[in-house]
Amino acid sequence: MAAPMPTTNMTVAEILDRWPGTVSVFQELKTACVGCTMAQFDTLVDVARIYELDLSDIMAALNQSVNDGEREAGRFEAGDSGI
Repeated sequence: MAAPMPTTNMTVAEILDRWPGTVSVFQELKTACVGCTMAQFDTLVDVARIYELDLSDIMAALNQSVNDGEREAGRFEAGDSGI
């Protein structure tokens, strides 16, 4: 079974809670989502509208971040220190 991925109807807070590594995505997109009080209410659809960003670009960046994080976690769980 594939790992769950962010969806467009998830709030920013849900995404950051589930995948902390996605903080960098919101920062790279030049949003104020990280630490914003509206993060618990705003979905990715809202973020795209508010910041005039393409929703598919946001999703692609988040999915890449989640996939990279999963690969990194799996590598360390397998005992590879990466050093």
